[in-house]
Amino acid sequence: MKYLRLIIKNAGRNKRRSVLTILSVAVAVFLLTTMRSVITTLDSVSKPTGSESRLVVRRSTSLADQMPESYEAKIKQVPGVVAVCPANWFGGIYKEDKPKYMFAQFYVDPKEIFDVHVDWKISPEEKAAFQQERTAAICGKKLAEKFNWKIGDVIEIKGTYFPVNPSLTLRGIFSCDNPSQEDSFYFHRARVEEEMGRPGIVGTYRIRLDSPSSAAGVMEAVDQLFFNSSAPTKTETEAAFAASFVSMLGNVKGLITWVGAVVVFTISLIAANSMAMTARERVTEIAVMKALGFQPSLVLSIMLSESVLIALIGGVLGAFGAKLIFSFVGLEASTFLFLQNFRIVPMTLALGLVLSGLIGLLSGGIPAFNAARVRIVDGLRRVA
Repeated sequence: MKYLRLIIKNAGRNKRRSVLTILSVAVAVFLLTTMRSVITTLDSVSKPTGSESRLVVRRSTSLADQMPESYEAKIKQVPGVVAVCPANWFGGIYKEDKPKYMFAQFYVDPKEIFDVHVDWKISPEEKAAFQQERTAAICGKKLAEKFNWKIGDVIEIKGTYFPVNPSLTLRGIFSCDNPSQEDSFYFHRARVEEEMGRPGIVGTYRIRLDSPSSAAGVMEAVDQLFFNSSAPTKTETEAAFAASFVSMLGNVKGLITWVGAVVVFTISLIAANSMAMTARERVTEIAVMKALGFQPSLVLSIMLSESVLIALIGGVLGAFGAKLIFSFVGLEASTFLFLQNFRIVPMTLALGLVLSGLIGLLSGGIPAFNAARVRIVDGLRRVA
């Protein structure tokens, strides 16, 4: 702290260069904070909360292929299965065919869905109203807040994959421990089946187990049950099922990591060049400091502190700037539903600040070391 004033004064000596260096570090940390937040968001999708006792059954050939509804009765007979609910993705258009109006829509059995998702919190009155009224719907709390929906609102959806245009009345809003499920919308399966002529097809079956330890046995038993059928199945945990959607994006995590590494390396070179220019301009000043009794280690510490200070200012601007921007902008209108729960967690902010400090150390290390080694005679000779 004794030399803090000197460090601050020297850091701002060449204001233009310092500002440009701060901005370059800020841009790097902003990009890295954003990219890491994308990764943590994708990881949270792959690890849904409270899903240890739930499985998902789908066609082994493709998620787009369907299964007969007769599978439900057979799955219920498998030891370890407590409840089964058929669920079909609807994929209709709400208001306009734009990303900001996209949300997950499913038509399900109104009773069995609550037997499977026992973690959903909804009032008994809302639950009963949804189950008793064929035109009723429920949605998650986050989705209701996004569109400012209230109980009793009429929600009209235009079918895309199915020739059905349901007009639905919102009868319930639920909350749960898994934020990604609060973006979902559910309505009656029987109504869609009736309007489509009762095709009797199911996209997925959601299963609740008696215990998480039963998962391996149930997955093997269900798949073996339909192994030789015309519609073989693949049963997996809810987390694995969610992860399969993320895997469709390809190795996006690896790509983001490599881009981040390139950004850090490039910015470090820019900052190093800036610090090297600063060190070269101050050779005479450093020689005078040594002549006055400053030890080489102290000169090294002061110059490193200047570099780290500049980088940390850029890191604060970049990390908290990203937090501020995305708190207002958000990614609710993202084409990818996985990113609609995008948020910047405190650990990401901390890593951004640590990274900016490392950029300061790496970029200022060599110039500061060389400056500390300057001999007094060589430094003073440049006065002439």
